[in-house]
Amino acid sequence: MTRHPHSLPAVTGHAGNRIPAALGLLPGVLACILFCVLLWAAPAAQAKDVSVQEAAALLRSPPEGLLVLDVRTPGEFRQGHLTGARNLDFFGGRFDLDVAALPKDRPVLLYCRTGQRSAGAQEALEQAGIRNILHMNQGIEAWEKAGLPLEK
Repeated sequence: MTRHPHSLPAVTGHAGNRIPAALGLLPGVLACILFCVLLWAAPAAQAKDVSVQEAAALLRSPPEGLLVLDVRTPGEFRQGHLTGARNLDFFGGRFDLDVAALPKDRPVLLYCRTGQRSAGAQEALEQAGIRNILHMNQGIEAWEKAGLPLEK
């Protein structure tokens, strides 16, 4: 068998077909690429939806370092908020900067009025590298309907 000096070595495949040896590596290479893509794309955050009752229990016995974030407007925040909450207005121009400044290693209880804004805020927190997010997805309206206390 004569071989051109620039050709790849060949292996014999099914039915005697000659296949360049590099193509024989293709399934393994593709599997490796797929694994890396899935690993990179896997969500690193551990966000969890919690009910208002679960949030109330959490506030009665908070984990160390718990941040309570209210992403409503300052006016809504003044009308009443969860005890110890910090106001980061989701629509207030500085939201991304404020989120970037938050510690990444502390648990966060996140809420808004109905759960819509806080769902968007949750994505921003995850993108900023915050890993432990508890999202009160029913919002403060459900908190009030349950007769739970607010701080003013």
